[in-house]
Amino acid sequence: MPFSTFSGFMRIGKFGFVNNFMPYYKLEKDGKYEVVEGTPKTLAKLFESGEIVYAPVPTFELIKKGYEPKRFCVASDGEVYSVIVVSKRKRLDDSPIAVTADSMTSVNMMRIIKEEKGMLNKLVVCNGSVKEMLRNFEHALVIGDEAIKARMRFRVLMDIGEEWKEITGLPAVFGVAVSRVDGVDEDIIESLRWGKKNMEEIVRVASERFRLPEEFLMHYFSSLIHELGEKERKSIEVFREMCQHYGLL
Repeated sequence: MPFSTFSGFMRIGKFGFVNNFMPYYKLEKDGKYEVVEGTPKTLAKLFESGEIVYAPVPTFELIKKGYEPKRFCVASDGEVYSVIVVSKRKRLDDSPIAVTADSMTSVNMMRIIKEEKGMLNKLVVCNGSVKEMLRNFEHALVIGDEAIKARMRFRVLMDIGEEWKEITGLPAVFGVAVSRVDGVDEDIIESLRWGKKNMEEIVRVASERFRLPEEFLMHYFSSLIHELGEKERKSIEVFREMCQHYGLL
């Protein structure tokens, strides 16, 4: 596809967060593809328009568009650490929660969790940093690198991966790869498996690049799930059913 190549390199997407650093590390070093970074929402738009031929997209987008999932994913079986509700307060009260505009999946999971737990909080979609969100609200749902840094500055009141596990008994699947070409998914999985065997190198480089403690990164990378298995597929189906039940689709 000429519109998805640049200087002969196939264009593929990558979440511009720490959570994609380890699986993409060797792939990017090999230089086989032009890698485009973006938020989950941005990658969904780029894939739909044909500007990239492969990308992890929000699970909600996968469900809504009926895409065929590939094996690469971003998931957690319990705490995910980077999709969290942070607060200026010690506990969650009934006041509104500002929610990020960058993630369709996390926000809709939060909507489901809210209903399942009988929470009274109004969810307000906001643009801007966590600092800006907490300027006008007591609590904020944030994702990605900003969430990792926010947890070091603010009190963490909810971890969406942990909440999803408690409600469903299943891993929380935040993103799933989709593709228009063969071979890329296999290359990502190969890079992922190389990364797991060379974790110390990746953690060292990631720590320098993102200015995060090596101890945290080792734990974080080890906690994430990047291969779609039966439990993850089941969780996607449960997410679909709950979205339909609560009128989110």
